[in-house]
Amino acid sequence: MGFYDDMAATALRLLDQFGQAVTINRTTDESTDPVTFVVTAGTDAELATTGILKLYPDKTIDGTRILASDRELVLSDEQEPLITDTLTIDDQPWSVVDIKTVSPAGTDVVYFVQVRR
Repeated sequence: MGFYDDMAATALRLLDQFGQAVTINRTTDESTDPVTFVVTAGTDAELATTGILKLYPDKTIDGTRILASDRELVLSDEQEPLITDTLTIDDQPWSVVDIKTVSPAGTDVVYFVQVRR
């Protein structure tokens, strides 16, 4: 295990201790058979992870890119979020606005996800 793997493990331990359960709701794309042209519907998946939901500092809220109701979600590296995902936190649905990955030397440590209701 390398240095950045240790950092990711430490982040996960801290998020487990101080964070909360987050469910990533993901729908895979539908597909079309190129021969029969039959469309197969996408499938739904619920992925469990851990995170901390926090307010944005007032000075970063510009009313366009970041709204006052937006939150920053710090997620562990257990599951990689996608911009098309929806998240469930405390039984409340949130949509993903932006994702920033902390990934030194190609090792994902945490994800900073801008979420909106």
